[in-house]
Amino acid sequence: MAQAKKKTKQKAPHLEIPTRTKLAERFEQMDGLRILVIGDVGIDRYTLGAVERISPEAPVPVVRVQEERLKLGLAANVADNLKTFGAEPLLCGVIGKDRSGDDFKALLKGAGLNSKYLAVDAARRTVLKERIVSERQQLLRVDYEDVHPVSKKLENALFSQITSALKGADSVILQDYAKGMISPAFARKIFEAAARSGNAVAVDPNAKSSLDFYRGALILTPNRSEAEALTGMKITDGTSLSEAGHRILSGTDAPHAVITLGKDGMALFERGRFEAEIIPTFAREVYDVSGAGDTVISMLSLALTVGASVHEAATLGNLAAGVVVGKRGTATVTPEEVIEYAESLR
Repeated sequence: MAQAKKKTKQKAPHLEIPTRTKLAERFEQMDGLRILVIGDVGIDRYTLGAVERISPEAPVPVVRVQEERLKLGLAANVADNLKTFGAEPLLCGVIGKDRSGDDFKALLKGAGLNSKYLAVDAARRTVLKERIVSERQQLLRVDYEDVHPVSKKLENALFSQITSALKGADSVILQDYAKGMISPAFARKIFEAAARSGNAVAVDPNAKSSLDFYRGALILTPNRSEAEALTGMKITDGTSLSEAGHRILSGTDAPHAVITLGKDGMALFERGRFEAEIIPTFAREVYDVSGAGDTVISMLSLALTVGASVHEAATLGNLAAGVVVGKRGTATVTPEEVIEYAESLR
């Protein structure tokens, strides 16, 4: 008679709140770090208004617009997060030669971010994601984007910018949104160049890519749905979660992975240890999850760069995420907010 398969036991979740002194020390170490952020960039536009009636033309709400907000989005939001944490981000991405491109550059300038490593492609439109919101309810999202691959000429220009930036970088974040900037061949060149320069690469992967796309990463930070798509398996319990984490490590040769689980926190994986280590969420109130993953990978990468363990780095990322989900729309978090939030959880 066959024996029943033994279920994998996970380590019990442990809510570990760093002290004010420890957090202040870590943020001081992060101050001035130069982090190269590579990936698709764009704008998040929030059209805010009130719904007072249904359209006579179709059974849809009519939104009376009261306010419009533009925010840095995609990999640019990662750079913005790094900036507010005290680091110096070096942002490499592609924008179009259009009105949104001009708006993007204005947003960069307003955030104190350098546009030195950006490329402009007249054949592409700048990515713009518009969210139409009434009260706390998102009614519709409209995406303006081109997702065809960039030209070989532009790819070569981008790689030249990357190799230049790597000379002064402390680490790298690869933010893949599958908008056409990063091809498999280009990704391999980026990982090889980062390895030659001694820079570790943290990756926020895309569900549309294969795992070997990210071979060479130090750590990957997919969310639950991305982990399911990347591994081809449904995460339903602790055993399947551990199996997914193991497949991510095996498929990328990465020593570490973090699967973010929303309200259930984060699952940490390390090569040589099959079971997941669960870090529970610190979030007390969730207002908007937009961009939370950007905050997590920003904090995680900074913490690892200054020598924190993966457990500590994930804990800090979880704390920062607990702050950002309490804000409306794509947002950033300051060190002071993280410290005060940690204190409030004691």
